[in-house]
Amino acid sequence: MKLRTALLILMASALGASAQSSAVALDKAVAAVAAAKERTARDGRQTVFDIKAYLDNDGNLTVGGLTSDSLARKAVLAELNAAGVEFADSTAVYPYDSWALTRIPAASHRTRGAHAGEMATQSVMGTPLRVLEKGSEWWRVQTPDGYIAYVPSSSVVGLTDSEMAAWRRSKRFIVSSPFQIQVYRTSSATGLRDIVTDLVNGCIVTTVGGVPKVENGRLHIELPDGRTGYADAGHFTPIEEWAAQNFNPDRILDIAYSMEGTPYLWGGTSTKAIDCSGLAKVSYLANGIILMRDASQQALTGTRIEARDWRSCRPGDLLFFGNASTGRVTHVAIYDHDGNYVHSSGRVKRNSVDPDSPSYLTTPFLHAVRIAGNEETPGIVRARNHPWYFDIE
Repeated sequence: MKLRTALLILMASALGASAQSSAVALDKAVAAVAAAKERTARDGRQTVFDIKAYLDNDGNLTVGGLTSDSLARKAVLAELNAAGVEFADSTAVYPYDSWALTRIPAASHRTRGAHAGEMATQSVMGTPLRVLEKGSEWWRVQTPDGYIAYVPSSSVVGLTDSEMAAWRRSKRFIVSSPFQIQVYRTSSATGLRDIVTDLVNGCIVTTVGGVPKVENGRLHIELPDGRTGYADAGHFTPIEEWAAQNFNPDRILDIAYSMEGTPYLWGGTSTKAIDCSGLAKVSYLANGIILMRDASQQALTGTRIEARDWRSCRPGDLLFFGNASTGRVTHVAIYDHDGNYVHSSGRVKRNSVDPDSPSYLTTPFLHAVRIAGNEETPGIVRARNHPWYFDIE
């Protein structure tokens, strides 16, 4: 009887030690995953990070889940190895070989797969998208600036990795007109019932047959979903020329001012309707530069200029406004000259950061950033160097 009791005590002690060991290992793993997330995936708008550490039904330590960034997964594994814990690896990365092109002039992307979801951003026709998940009605995609959201499957056309590579090598044109244009069924059609679609600034199309052909002053184009038509050739620029532009503040401001009076739309990033950071994005994209999506993200890029030094701002600098006590950025504008700026607030309009100006607004001005000269630094990418648009050696 005494021997049996002793054995039971030893077994209980061993089980307790094992449970304690598992609990300690789990705590270390949880801390390691959190450290990796903090280091590589702090912004949930840019990176999906659904990786967790847990004990399976047999009490074995497992680390599993999905991330959109392969570097984030590598960071998780490195942190776990550094912590010295043994674990079963059940992590995975969303595919890098599934693509799509926006097929309508301006597609709305939402924070969840439902039309009732908050609008997060937009993409215009021909924008390359990385596809993370495919549903029957909604696809989870990532835009060239890294933003992740859900788009209706009817707004995009899917491409394989090889089809995407072929698109990058194809003869493409981008709409450089600041104003909406029409695509017609024939080179001579003018009727309202002859329209194939409209196009807005930044839309990308290919040429029919791979060779540019102009009839009656109209370029023969193919849309991402295979539809064809004709549009005024003067409204297009070869994509290589667009991407090769040097920094041009006049180009940026011209596009911004061309939208004056355009209504504000939360999540809008096309000339149809636009929010404040969308105005900055669309205006800079016309100059071949891809900015981050939100004002709070844009505010962390470029060279910082303090609010008190606003007189040193140059055309094209971005001005940021928000909460003076917390420093939280809620609004962005594009600087022109002499304190004047253009922004989207209710509508696209002009105001001034100069307290002595009659167009001065009292919204606290926090700081400015200079994009010029900071291309290819974090959050500022020239399209010519973006591997989704071109084959980068």
